[in-house]
Amino acid sequence: QMSQQLGTFRSHLEAFASKHKQEIRKSPAFRLQFQDMCATIGVDPLASGKGFWAEMLGVGDFYYELGVQIIEVCLALRHRNGGLITLEELQQQVLKGRGKFAQDVSQDDLLRAIKKLKVLGSGFGIIPVGGTFLVQSVPAELNMDHTVVLQLAEKKGFVTVSEIQASLKWETERAKQVLEHLLKEGMAWLDSQAPAEPQFWLPALFSELHGHD
Repeated sequence: QMSQQLGTFRSHLEAFASKHKQEIRKSPAFRLQFQDMCATIGVDPLASGKGFWAEMLGVGDFYYELGVQIIEVCLALRHRNGGLITLEELQQQVLKGRGKFAQDVSQDDLLRAIKKLKVLGSGFGIIPVGGTFLVQSVPAELNMDHTVVLQLAEKKGFVTVSEIQASLKWETERAKQVLEHLLKEGMAWLDSQAPAEPQFWLPALFSELHGHD
């Protein structure tokens, strides 16, 4: 009986998709609600390139195309941010590249597309920082220590060894190792002329830079 009900619900969902095809493709909010409905019955409209969902909605194409645009933006900015970019900046850059007549793209759309990009290898990942996310587009090994330091740097855009020691109660060597790794990977910039002690800036979190682009 349960599978019968699910079958009925699935056919209703397909009918709904047919009826609201344009809204699903055009509206990010509508698309999110539709994705949630699909998740409720265990249907992933992105899982298959063939079949009803791809043909009816073209959602597969939408996310694959978005994935390519995400890769392009990340590659173009990698020299500056070392392969780390905030979800907000990624959204701005993707929308800028799509032009004003393209479908709107929400942060939820970006996160879904990035999750699909993970099949390409370990390069793409999502790091929660504050109330947002950092998108990592290089296969650098970042452990919990690195993530915690990124979260600490989020408010000001930079962090120092003594700030890490004070906030996290770490030994000096542990703080230095994490910062040296971020520096080596190109994810941090070193300001050795800062007044008190060297500052390690995270260009992905440095909002002033974005304003000058």
